[in-house]
Amino acid sequence: MGEHHPPYSGFEGQGIHENMVGPLTEFVNAARAAGFQAYCSVIYRNYEFLESHYLSFRLNIATDAVDAANRMLGPGLSEHQTGLAVDFTDDYNHNTFYDIFEDDYMKDTDLYRWLVENCADYGFVLRYPEGKEAFYGVACNHPAHFRYVGKEAAKYMTEHDLCLEEFIMLYDASKVYLPQP
Repeated sequence: MGEHHPPYSGFEGQGIHENMVGPLTEFVNAARAAGFQAYCSVIYRNYEFLESHYLSFRLNIATDAVDAANRMLGPGLSEHQTGLAVDFTDDYNHNTFYDIFEDDYMKDTDLYRWLVENCADYGFVLRYPEGKEAFYGVACNHPAHFRYVGKEAAKYMTEHDLCLEEFIMLYDASKVYLPQP
C-alpha cells in the first residue's frame, strides 16, 4: 500500500523527485544569490511517515475525523509524497527532512515575496494561493509551499492567475475533485 516511491534523488540531504533536482537547485541558488537565507524544510515524505503523522494529528489535536480531514491531508494525498513539492523556510534549524513546525510567519517575509515573484522562472508555482480555496479546499499551514510543474506550465499558470486545479481543468475537468462546502 505504501510502497510506491517517485523516481528518487537527493537535494541537500532530503529526498526529492529526480526531475526536480536541477530546477530546485537553480531556484534555491538564485534566492541565496539575491541575499536570502533559503532552505527547504520539507520535500519528500513517504507514505508511512504521512500515515503516522496524520494518525497522531487525528488522535492528539483534531477534535474528530471531520476536523482532521478539514485541516490536514492524509497519506496518499500529500504532494510531498510525489517528491515534487517543497516547503521553504528562512530558518536553518528547519532545514531538514520530516520536520514538523508551523511557519505561517513566512508569508510576511521578503523571502516569501521573492519566491512568489520568481518561482515561475524555475518551473514552480505557489501551490495554495489565497483566494483559490474553492479549488483546493484545505488551507495550507505552510504558505511557502511550492509545486514543481515545469517552466512552461508555471509561466502560463502565473500569467493567467491559475492554481494547479484550474490548470488541470483546462485539459480534463474530470481529473479534479472540487471540495464541497
